[in-house]
Amino acid sequence: MALALCLVLTLPALSQSGGYGGIGPSKGEIVGIIAGAGAALGAIGYLVYHETHKHPTVTGCIASNADGFVLTNEKDKRIYVLSGNVEALKASERVSLKGKKIKDSTGKFSFQIEKLTKDMGPCQP
Repeated sequence: MALALCLVLTLPALSQSGGYGGIGPSKGEIVGIIAGAGAALGAIGYLVYHETHKHPTVTGCIASNADGFVLTNEKDKRIYVLSGNVEALKASERVSLKGKKIKDSTGKFSFQIEKLTKDMGPCQP
């Protein structure tokens, strides 16, 4: 053990400037850090933009009533009055719609359709 300690203590000292053992990061390391930070900020910015601008999707069966077409969402069981591009819709069809959820002053929920994402055929009883 004493021999190993003596060998470790007798290693040559390295200079503090230039070459191997210099103080501080190299220019390449600084550029790498800046590029990595920029990429990370860009990814975070993209995720924030994507999450704040995505529109919800509702899936359920379409029915017709006095308000027009309505859809009962399978997830939350809410009934939405449909607005927007309703010409392509048929009563008793199970569909998935992308758009914007709206709650009016009376407490009614409506869904403004942007896109019919999937028509899954007739509703099952």
